[in-house]
Amino acid sequence: MKKRQRIEYLFVGIMMLALFIGSVFLTNHFFKQELLSQQEEYLQKKGMLLIDQLSPNLFLKQDFSSQEKKLIDHYSVDQNERLTLMNAAGEIFYDSVPSALHESRRNRPEIKAILSGADFGSALRKSATLKEELLYLALPVQENGKLIGIIRVAEETTQFSNSIQSFRRYILFTLGILFLIITAFVFLLLHQKNEPLVTVLPVLKKIVKYPDEARSIIQDSPEWNELYQTVNLLSQQMSQTYLAYTSTDEQFHALLDELMIGVFIIDIDGKLQLINPKMTDILMLDKSDAGKDYFDVIKEPALIHLIHHVMTEKNTVHQEIKLTNLLNETILDMSLRFIEEDGNDYQVLGIAYDLTRVRQLEKMQKDFVSNVSHELKTPVTSLLGFTETLLDGAKEDPETLRQFLEIMQKDALRLQQLIQEILQLSRDGKNITYDDQQVMLFSFTQEILSSYRKTIKEKNLKITILGADTLTYTTKYELFYPIVKNLIENAIQYSKTGGTITIDFGYKEQFFFMVKDSGIGISTKDQERIFERFYRVDKARSRHSGGTGLGLSIVHNYTELLGGTVTIVSHLGLGSTFTVNLPKTT
Repeated sequence: MKKRQRIEYLFVGIMMLALFIGSVFLTNHFFKQELLSQQEEYLQKKGMLLIDQLSPNLFLKQDFSSQEKKLIDHYSVDQNERLTLMNAAGEIFYDSVPSALHESRRNRPEIKAILSGADFGSALRKSATLKEELLYLALPVQENGKLIGIIRVAEETTQFSNSIQSFRRYILFTLGILFLIITAFVFLLLHQKNEPLVTVLPVLKKIVKYPDEARSIIQDSPEWNELYQTVNLLSQQMSQTYLAYTSTDEQFHALLDELMIGVFIIDIDGKLQLINPKMTDILMLDKSDAGKDYFDVIKEPALIHLIHHVMTEKNTVHQEIKLTNLLNETILDMSLRFIEEDGNDYQVLGIAYDLTRVRQLEKMQKDFVSNVSHELKTPVTSLLGFTETLLDGAKEDPETLRQFLEIMQKDALRLQQLIQEILQLSRDGKNITYDDQQVMLFSFTQEILSSYRKTIKEKNLKITILGADTLTYTTKYELFYPIVKNLIENAIQYSKTGGTITIDFGYKEQFFFMVKDSGIGISTKDQERIFERFYRVDKARSRHSGGTGLGLSIVHNYTELLGGTVTIVSHLGLGSTFTVNLPKTT
């Protein structure tokens, strides 16, 4: 309102000022034009009188007689006036200012007017000779209708400008007083018109903006006193009501926002009247979905069916459901309650607890216990079996003894490897300090490959290293070595006979180490769990090849400790590509 009032006052002020200035300039202009017209008429009469007294031969021969010379000198006595005589071409042959003799003035506006056939020509300008502002008037001198010369009479404007200045001051003073009175009267009317709005509107705005604070108008006005008292009473009542409401509402919403369980309320019209942040995360909704129809927002058929059932049967339902239409399968412990209010109104209260992680941890725990038991049981059973066989007499046969001992050694080594990898996974790398070491990547890779020469030769595998021979990478060797070793070992174990393995490393946006094989490949479903401990795509083949199911878990865990990521691209029967991306080091 204040802004609007200021604009109003400013507009009126500008309008009044514009009218005042316009009036002054208009009045001054008309007066000046009238005064100039009078002076032109005076100079015209003076010039015509001189033309009548001069003979035409003067302009043709440009030779003064003694009488003409006397007459001209008489006219040139007044120093505020200037007399100029010119021939028909506009060239000066006499000027009361001698310095201007024999110059041409045909380019002057008043001379141009005469040369173009006008009865007279006039112009108001500053004289380049006298450095004063003059009013010039030119008259033609004719004989038998032919132009034979030009008389130009000029007068300094200072002769009549005093009248203009005096009149301008008078007009300025008179109009100024008049417009000040009118402007003050207009502003007074505007103030009286805006007084209640200026007083009440800011208070109402503050009541709306800060409803918890009571506002009062302290102003005595006989005309608007009843309005001011009503606004004061309204402010007090609204403040009390708002404080009572917000106290309960804030506690309620604070509780809902902090809850780790999802809550929603659906009203009688099927609208999501309330939904807390946890429920929006569970159902993958948006805060803006509050107030929309639940069947337009919730996309899970099982949940929609339960809500419809509760609305129809007017009962309570407690059930565990799976949300299968979302990106990831979500398991919910869902409780729906029908709440009937006064009359025909009702609400459906939904409470959901996300059991997805609980169920995953339970499954991982069961799988881990089962896998560890199975992996430990296999080599131990083998060792016990062969030991009993040897004790029963097989040790007497040297060939059988050697064969059994080799098998027992192999199982013992596998058991040792399993225990070592479990110990590796149990380490908390964040609490262990490792020194940075510079690794020559090409020779480092060849060294690891040399450990698997026998298997590579038996499978007739083709190994290709694409990384540069001199490339180095500075990292924590104790963590980097198991990552590369396990990736290469997996590629060798799962490659088909006669297959190829490609190893590449280098720098792009980050440092990368890539191992690509042409092995059995991994399905999309298995790729989701490939980094879990003891999880193996082909358990029988993995065990036969000596795998423990912990290699990729170590790769994933140690890569995270180094601040990197590991990705997989694989298709069944076509092989797999594992890429480890690590931060660049300086």
